[in-house]
Amino acid sequence: MILQTAFPTGARFFDRPEVATPAPPWLSALQNRMTDMIPLAGFLALLVWLLFFRMNPPAESRAFTPIRLATLAIVIGFVGWWGQGQLSIVTVLGTVRALFDNGSFAFLLYDPFSLLIWAVTIVGFVQWGRGLFCGWLCPFGAMQEFAHHLGRALRLPRIEPSPRWDTRLKLVKCALLAGLIATVFVAPDHTDLVAEIEPFKTAVTTFFVREWYNVAYAAVWLMSGMVLFKGFCRYVCPLGAIIAIGGLLRGRDWIARRAECGSPCQLCKVKCSYGAIKRTGEIQYSECFQCLDCVSIHNDETRCVPLVLSRRDGRRREAAE
Repeated sequence: MILQTAFPTGARFFDRPEVATPAPPWLSALQNRMTDMIPLAGFLALLVWLLFFRMNPPAESRAFTPIRLATLAIVIGFVGWWGQGQLSIVTVLGTVRALFDNGSFAFLLYDPFSLLIWAVTIVGFVQWGRGLFCGWLCPFGAMQEFAHHLGRALRLPRIEPSPRWDTRLKLVKCALLAGLIATVFVAPDHTDLVAEIEPFKTAVTTFFVREWYNVAYAAVWLMSGMVLFKGFCRYVCPLGAIIAIGGLLRGRDWIARRAECGSPCQLCKVKCSYGAIKRTGEIQYSECFQCLDCVSIHNDETRCVPLVLSRRDGRRREAAE
């Protein structure tokens, strides 16, 4: 016989565990990468501060090249291999596809490390053009710059296309970009395949552990960098073609020029390894990688021709007096 009581049992006698509400995937991703995000944020903040407010002192320092190479080594090791923060045209193509298909952009939040680099790259896009990312934050670009210095140390011959061919070759990356975007709409299933025009996945994401032809492709570009300065970045990179638009839309001309730049002085143009300075002395910001070589020349009284002549004239006036 079951006995029933007129008084219900109090709620305090029952243990009802609360059902835990899972955190959104993007929040979990952010929490998991927090130990990497903090040093990355500090590194990016310092880099942007130096290039925006304190550009001249580093460029004028005799230790500028070691400082730049040390920064690029951090980009390769920490940003690239450790953090997997190599930006890619794949993200751009995925965004384009989602935009036209009314899809979700949530996939961008699952990689907060790269998303932070994208945010800083966009800031650089409107301030400097392609220079901030292509010159300072791209791991594969940094590898190519080290290859260049290795080529100089080995005294290898240097190949430099003529101005006419340089202009023609710079159109290749634009044509490749157009082809990649067309693939998104015409043959979306082949997007990942055609995006292999970038050797980033091989050289950075997988640490060169891929099929031999992928490794050979990436190695060819790195070895070519010993004789052709950053050939992939200048002529082939479709991501660079997009970021180059920033050079046309930038908010300011951030490299100082003088009336004598271009005529009679051509030193900056001759020394610019990117071919980003016109014969008139004007900076072609869509191709400027923010290496600061021309900045160091512009401020050097022993190398800048207008300053050398001005100082010489000053000495002559003092001697005449």
